[in-house]
Order: sequence, then C-alpha cells, then structure tokens
Amino acid sequence: MKYIISILAVSVLFSASSFAAKQITREESANYTKIGDLSLTQTGTPSIGHKKLAKEANKKCWASGNVKARDCFYLIVDRSGHESDHKTVHAEVFKK
Repeated sequence: MKYIISILAVSVLFSASSFAAKQITREESANYTKIGDLSLTQTGTPSIGHKKLAKEANKKCWASGNVKARDCFYLIVDRSGHESDHKTVHAEVFKK
C-alpha cells in the first residue's frame, strides 16, 4: 500500500506542471480571447521565470471567470531592465 501511495504522489507532482498556463506566440494569440494584462517586477536575481509567469496568469484566468489552467495562455509583450538588478515583464493573458 505504501508503494502505491508513493507512486501516486510522485505522479501528481510531475503532472501538476502540465496544468499551468502556457506561453503562446503572437500568431497563436489570434485564436484566443484576451482577458487581461499582467506585469511582474522583480529586483535582484534570479530573473522572473516562466513558472512565475504561468502561476500569475493562472490566477488572472481564475479571477476572470474561473477559467481553468489548461485553458489559460500568456504572451510576453515586453521585457525591461537588467537580469541582475531590476526586471519587469509585461504579458497579455488569454483564454481558450
């Protein structure tokens, strides 16, 4: 029984990332509905990564009408600042 629970726990950990918002291209965004904008600012390192963007996009999708993560997408439209000091990322959030 412990063996089955361990396998189940590991599989849930690896599948959780598949339910995060996905980055799309400008061309792909034409197929989706824009639901808002997102800006993240961070000082110091490490820089803002896709995990953090996906997490914030998921929150935006959920707040805009309970859109599930698998139907949530983001498009990075601008990055400013330096990796090691201060960085801002602007993104648009879309739903299916």
